Amino acid sequence: MPSTSNEGEEDDTREILKVISRRGVADLLNSLKAGPKKFSHLMFDTRLNPSIIDRHLKSLIKLGLVSKDNENYCLTERGKSVLKVVDELFRVIRP
Repeated sequence: MPSTSNEGEEDDTREILKVISRRGVADLLNSLKAGPKKFSHLMFDTRLNPSIIDRHLKSLIKLGLVSKDNENYCLTERGKSVLKVVDELFRVIRP
């Protein structure tokens, strides 16, 4: 049975939720909120293992939340929208 557009969107949403729930991904997104950064700056900001950062960035790029131009990584418009939702969720959850 062919998948509908709605099923594809649900799969995309599930994948985004899965990726942003990984340890360190929120730190990467928050670091990029301030503007484009080089890989080395992301390492400094997040204090994550470089291989973890690389894996997370590849996932975020694949989902269209982060883009890379030359040496810098930056949030896409979609990434900024997702980060707003994540920030709001943390605001509601944290006392």
